[in-house]
Amino acid sequence: MQKKMNFFSRLIRLFKSIKKDGAVWTISRIFLKIFKEPNEIQKSKIKILNHLIKIHGYKVAYGELKGMKLGKNNFWSKNDLITHILGVYEGHILSQLILFSKQSESVFIDIGAADGYFAVGMAYGNYFKKIHAFEIENSARENIKKNAENNFCSDKIQIYKEANYNSLKKIIEDCKSAVILIDIEGGEFKLLNNEVINLFRNCNLIIELHPSLVADGALKQKRLLDSCKNFFEISLVKRETYNPNKFEELDKFSDEERLIAFGEGRENNMNWLILTPKIS
Repeated sequence: MQKKMNFFSRLIRLFKSIKKDGAVWTISRIFLKIFKEPNEIQKSKIKILNHLIKIHGYKVAYGELKGMKLGKNNFWSKNDLITHILGVYEGHILSQLILFSKQSESVFIDIGAADGYFAVGMAYGNYFKKIHAFEIENSARENIKKNAENNFCSDKIQIYKEANYNSLKKIIEDCKSAVILIDIEGGEFKLLNNEVINLFRNCNLIIELHPSLVADGALKQKRLLDSCKNFFEISLVKRETYNPNKFEELDKFSDEERLIAFGEGRENNMNWLILTPKIS
């Protein structure tokens, strides 16, 4: 994730909250969030997570990444560990990455790689020969390194700090085309200027869109889509609906608890932008 954009996104949300609800109420909520006991939703997720860890340990139990070892001290992915273990985390994105990998690209670029679920997963599953993982948080980069080592695929992964035109240009010039995943908490609108979009014109991209995290987000998203139309076929997809009832490990939990288990802490329903190069 891009730290600077993440900070400014949170700052913008703070100012919006103060404007809407007032400073006293906003500050009170912040203190409650910091010091309160886990709520019922959090308690349910902790209970289910502990149950799954007893059965499967810190490892993906099902799906295309079955057997991949997971980190115990994730920086970004604390809300996602249940869906990581069950192998359904952002399943629509995993399926799209695998589909792209079959179209002859051998290079995967993960911008905002967090703790490395996709970066390490693509190396672990031998979907790409070379993975470039960009992550600005020091702790998360360390987790990518450890997770790659634990899954015996360190030789396939190169880890970087912040993604920018110059660092990306070096990679693209070497490989000509790549599969690119971008998840940088609103930073996509700054990173993907016309110069970078032109650089990526022969690549397949998946971009998680975060218009709610930046000022004038809807307008910036429209401008991004308009810019991409020059080089790419465009489609928007939403997170798929997971079925908790197919996992016998969850049978002992209530309907509500099983549904809660699949929540990933998102504030709203997200869109992912899928870009494929236009055939000239």
